[in-house]
Amino acid sequence: MKIEASIWDGFDWATDGGQTKVDWNHEPFRAYFKGFNTDGCQIDKNSWTIEPCNSDKYWWNNKRYWELDPTEQEAYNIVKHHYVTYDYCTDKQNHPVPPPECSQQ
Repeated sequence: MKIEASIWDGFDWATDGGQTKVDWNHEPFRAYFKGFNTDGCQIDKNSWTIEPCNSDKYWWNNKRYWELDPTEQEAYNIVKHHYVTYDYCTDKQNHPVPPPECSQQ
């Protein structure tokens, strides 16, 4: 497994209708990953069912992770308010019917 990242210029799709421009004068852009760890659930490549990944043996299925606690919710709200410039869940022009995950916000 490896980590890949890319810097993508969403042009006007993800830049407030083209109002927020990428300042390419700051390139080259670099990202560093250190101490990165990931947990996952391996699926059977023949059946492609993900049902075993819903098992209680995986930490991410613990009830503790079903929703944010008040401190986590506040941190999320601060980041969302100060840094999110585009939210496809509220983009009615490109997504007249929002994707299913948008109902969870």
